[in-house]
Amino acid sequence: KQWYQRRVAITAGEGNAAYYEVGAFEYPLKEGYSTLGWNHPGFGYSTGIPYGTADGNAIEAVYEYATKELGFAPKYIAVYGWSIGGFSASYLANAHPDIGNVIIDASFDDILPLAIPRMPEWLGSVTNNCCRKYFNLHNVALLPKYQGPIRLIRRNGDEIISTNGHASGNRGNQLLMAVLQSRYPVLFKDQEVENMAMDWLDQTSPVPRRHSVPGYDLEFCKEQLSKSTGPPDMELGTGLTRDEKLILAYYLFSKHLTDCEGGHNNPLPRKYFKMPWKKSDDLTS
Repeated sequence: KQWYQRRVAITAGEGNAAYYEVGAFEYPLKEGYSTLGWNHPGFGYSTGIPYGTADGNAIEAVYEYATKELGFAPKYIAVYGWSIGGFSASYLANAHPDIGNVIIDASFDDILPLAIPRMPEWLGSVTNNCCRKYFNLHNVALLPKYQGPIRLIRRNGDEIISTNGHASGNRGNQLLMAVLQSRYPVLFKDQEVENMAMDWLDQTSPVPRRHSVPGYDLEFCKEQLSKSTGPPDMELGTGLTRDEKLILAYYLFSKHLTDCEGGHNNPLPRKYFKMPWKKSDDLTS
């Protein structure tokens, strides 16, 4: 494990008004990973303006430094993004689909649904234009194109990226569903499965979720995955009954989402910083 951690470089994308000196940078560092900290353009001593395009250029520069100057192979690069840092992570994952792992923590699908309610109604068109032109943090247009290992961490008390103050309004829900639907469309675009997954996202504990999936069978899930060539797998779920689809969908849902106690700005408890699940993890166990 220590050898692997030294071989992996993690680029940490901070949130709004956060700096790598005191922010999410410390999570992978404490776990022994080689870690690259950087500030968004306009943050700390970083020059520039914090527009979306500038942020994309910045994370690209960090990637170039890690691969060309430090010599890390793409498969040994992981990107971790907290809050608006989720955009940086999504941008890099989309631009370099061969990177090894992506961890998205307390982030969202799109900045616009979060910006509109916080602005006066009469400024709606201005808010829309500003977000789309200058601050187009549209993670859902980027992250689902990446088909490597992904872990999404959702803060169950997140008061910033929820539109109603509850788990059901967390905009990370839409991002998770878009990722799953891009990887396993037969399963997660099935209306019954999609509705059930949204019910699971209303919950903050795996216990009630499991109770909604009678007959859960881990060996059945492993058997289905052993025949899968993905992700992406455009056929996974074909020919399964409703209950079998729900069993397999719950298995994949739980492998991509990590629920974490606390609010948006709480430090991430150390036990939740883990590399994403890979299909081979279960097939070789």
